Amino acid sequence: MLLAASTQRTIGFVILATVFVGYVVYLILNARASRDEVGSEIELAANRKPYLEDEELEGPKLDKSLLAGLAMLAIIGVGLPLYWLGEPGRHDGLIKDTDRIFADRGGELYTEGSDCQQCHGAEGTGGSAPVTITDAEGNFVATVAWAAPALNTVLSRHSEDEVRHVLNYGRNNVMPAWGAPGGGPLTEQQIEYLIHYMRRIQIPESEMRDIVDTGVREGVAEHLGTSDEAAVDEWLAAVDAAVEEARAMALAADASLEGNPEGIRRAGLELLASGEAPGSRLYQTYGEILFNNPAAGGTYSCARCHTYGWSFDATTDGDDSIDGHAGPILDAYNVGGGFFGPNLTGGSTLDQFETAGLHADFISAGQSAGQTYGRGGSGGNGQMPGFGPRTDDDLKVTYPATLTPDQIDAIVAFERNL
Repeated sequence: MLLAASTQRTIGFVILATVFVGYVVYLILNARASRDEVGSEIELAANRKPYLEDEELEGPKLDKSLLAGLAMLAIIGVGLPLYWLGEPGRHDGLIKDTDRIFADRGGELYTEGSDCQQCHGAEGTGGSAPVTITDAEGNFVATVAWAAPALNTVLSRHSEDEVRHVLNYGRNNVMPAWGAPGGGPLTEQQIEYLIHYMRRIQIPESEMRDIVDTGVREGVAEHLGTSDEAAVDEWLAAVDAAVEEARAMALAADASLEGNPEGIRRAGLELLASGEAPGSRLYQTYGEILFNNPAAGGTYSCARCHTYGWSFDATTDGDDSIDGHAGPILDAYNVGGGFFGPNLTGGSTLDQFETAGLHADFISAGQSAGQTYGRGGSGGNGQMPGFGPRTDDDLKVTYPATLTPDQIDAIVAFERNL
């Protein structure tokens, strides 16, 4: 389309140049045909100068003028429609070029103007930010390195409106407000530049799968107390076997599920989440590893929002001279006990979601601004990300899922047993 638009644009310019050159040539020839004034006006009066005979004026001379006019009319009549045939291509090209310009400007803001990379890493790969922790009375506790999530998958987790809200107003009292509505230094247009830049840096699904799997394997190795890759592979294979056995049990219990893979998956999940299937505990441990996945600053985990202290490694003793705190901030995590996100312990997810399938659907879709979820009609602020695929209807783009359905199911089985 761009090539066609370029060719049509070139033809249009050639036609325009032909018209312009023809007019210039006409002026030059007309000027050359004139005579310099000599003597008095009486001597050179027009009615005393001999000119062409009527036969020639109304014959060859008139024919040449009419032919020239017809030729110019034909050029304009054909050239203008031909030129405007390329308008859709030029329009699409303008949109693409505007996106490129906005993304370039957003990249400059990201790396220099606002220095987002200081916390979120180069090209949004994740990083950390120094944050001061205080107690309930506002007294200093420690200075910590807070894990900042990767932004190269943020449009898989949140809509652009939700990202815009966070940029404008901040998040979690850690991410500052950058937009003018929240008292930040950036204009509305600059916020749009950053969003266009984030569109550019989103990574493909294959790369996300590799990052998640790397974090999972690290978690499994820690759980097993070994870095042996074969042992990790064997443990993950046992998880897959537990899933297959649970689904086989579900199908055996309800023959109507035959030919309904989604129904079998959900029924198997109910068995694993309730502990009724062999290997349920193994599967729930796999869900816990996914829940706490440290990859990319916790981008793919649940713990960064639902477990206090996880984002700043509160159970590890830092350098007292740097963090200003003697010993670890917490002796142990209250896993899923709530922080930025709600408390998931004590059966709260069972109360909120009647079935494990509905629970999985919510984690996949996330929470939309202005819409509640669950039996309790909770939420509505749009801050819970979606870990399944997300479609942007305006851009006609589908962003890949950050977690697979099987991974989301394992997290559900773990959360429903907290």
